[in-house]
Amino acid sequence: MPRAVIDPALCRHEACDSGICPAKKRCPVKAIWQPEQGEMPFLDPVRCHGCAKCLAVCSFKAIHLV
Repeated sequence: MPRAVIDPALCRHEACDSGICPAKKRCPVKAIWQPEQGEMPFLDPVRCHGCAKCLAVCSFKAIHLV
């Protein structure tokens, strides 16, 4: 089953609306989290189901399925 990964080279988390990753808000299983607002988001591969909903909302195309 494919899983999402965040490419840190493409992620511009500081430019997201209010510093909150839109993919974090979209993930139905809460696999994406941020330690603090405006910080780099992280993805828990165990929780990720590969639904790809996060891909659609990342403006910087920093999330990919592998």
